[in-house]
Amino acid sequence: MIRTIEERDFLEVLSIYKPFVTDTVTTFETEVPTIKDFGYRIIETIKKYPWLVLEEKGKVIGYAYAS
Repeated sequence: MIRTIEERDFLEVLSIYKPFVTDTVTTFETEVPTIKDFGYRIIETIKKYPWLVLEEKGKVIGYAYAS
């Protein structure tokens, strides 16, 4: 199911994002953001743009957002 992100999803989304920071240069980040910082980014983004998650069997397995 694709749905709008909720605060309860922030940690799962961060866990999906983390390997892109630690194992690739895709994000240009050198350190994984804290959950507080990551949550702030999401909250600021959804003020203007959508942030969606893909949920399967109660677990977030993907996400997409606009900016």
